[in-house]
Amino acid sequence: MVKIMSRISLQEIIEKLESLFSKFNIKLFNNQLEKPVIAVSPNTNRDAYGWCTSWKAWKDGESEGYYEINISAEYLNRPFEEICETLIHEMVHLLNLQNKIKDTSRSGMYHNKRFKQIAEQHGLLVDKDTKYGWCITRLADGTLKYVKSLNEQGFKIYRSRAAKSKTSSSSSSKKYVCPQCRTIIRATKEVKVVCGNCDIEFKEEIK
Repeated sequence: MVKIMSRISLQEIIEKLESLFSKFNIKLFNNQLEKPVIAVSPNTNRDAYGWCTSWKAWKDGESEGYYEINISAEYLNRPFEEICETLIHEMVHLLNLQNKIKDTSRSGMYHNKRFKQIAEQHGLLVDKDTKYGWCITRLADGTLKYVKSLNEQGFKIYRSRAAKSKTSSSSSSKKYVCPQCRTIIRATKEVKVVCGNCDIEFKEEIK
């Protein structure tokens, strides 16, 4: 029997996120939001579930371009309600960008009271983090009820984090020390070297 492998594609994920954006735009934002580019990409420079660019990162000919809302690939396997909360959180940032409301500082990390106020007007509840301000969001009761009424499932696929690689000194070079004067040399392979000052062979130092 031939086993048919299921197709793995980010296109299906992005299409679902775009569909959710449209539904939330109508339900929670009175259809006021400009359509952004929805992306899924690795979380390489921040520990965040998602983010919205503060500039129109995507260009299309002579148009002004489009903002980007990104959902971190490493967190796609969270519960569906949490993915929705992240998307709505970033939609609040998009609304504030359109209205030229400054809702963050410290390179977009610290969320101020304006973010809290506007987020709570658009389906979220907001708590304060001691370091990042009013950034802890969750679905308000009415929003949670609406999300559950969609009767949709989350995503099974997600991007795993890469294992940290060892430094070159510990993985590709050996450390040799003169037993007498403690002079140190390094080599990428096993060597036999005699210290010119002490006339003693260097010894490999094993960590």
